[in-house]
Amino acid sequence: MDKKNKTLSVGWLSTGNGEGSLGLFKQGLDLHNQKKIAIDYVFLNRNYGEKTGSDNYIDFIKKNKIKIITLSSKDYKNKNKTLWKNLRNDFDKKVLSKISKYDVDIIVAAGYMLFSPIICNYYKILNIHPALPNGPIGTWKNVILDLINKESTYSGISIHLMTPELDEGPNISFCKFNIKDNNNINLWEKLKKQENKIEDSDIFWDIRKRIIFYERVLLKKTLEKISNREIEVTPKKPKNLSEEINQMI
Repeated sequence: MDKKNKTLSVGWLSTGNGEGSLGLFKQGLDLHNQKKIAIDYVFLNRNYGEKTGSDNYIDFIKKNKIKIITLSSKDYKNKNKTLWKNLRNDFDKKVLSKISKYDVDIIVAAGYMLFSPIICNYYKILNIHPALPNGPIGTWKNVILDLINKESTYSGISIHLMTPELDEGPNISFCKFNIKDNNNINLWEKLKKQENKIEDSDIFWDIRKRIIFYERVLLKKTLEKISNREIEVTPKKPKNLSEEINQMI
């Protein structure tokens, strides 16, 4: 943002799988409607008709009069008849050709992980990770399994700037929260007695709900603070928003 009073312009990337992705977008839309940010477009790597979740996502975006851009990664893979790892760079170039006309300040990747290193060289891209900086790595499922196996008391969410190394970018913000407290200690105890897989346990899905909730809150607060110039997109150290967020809820 070069001009002091310029509204933060944002591009949005998503697969639009379901309520998780849609919930994140709704946080951005709320800031957009308050004129704290301006969402110039939403890009989805699915066309209408591929999945119910992404169809609902597209319908919601159109209803709220946000520019929607689509390019199906599934169709692209089927057309080229080769492994996805051989297509990532070319697909990214196709995506760039569609979004490059929009001169946005940042891009939010919310439920979108199809990047090759190429697109990160052109834009500042914010990505959400369902763990604290230096916490468990991998998908949200891997993170939760790690937390449960270690019997962790707390976890968190972090937002980092994507680089050509993808998940290795600098952290921008994070928040910490309990995953073991009086509200769910019975679920932890129940896990010790069950024989089912951890993924089928009530505590697994209790932690998942907490992660989804805090992802949304942290993303909204971070975007708002970037817009207000309270947080730099390339900070020397990440901003700990735990106290501020926990006072809100």
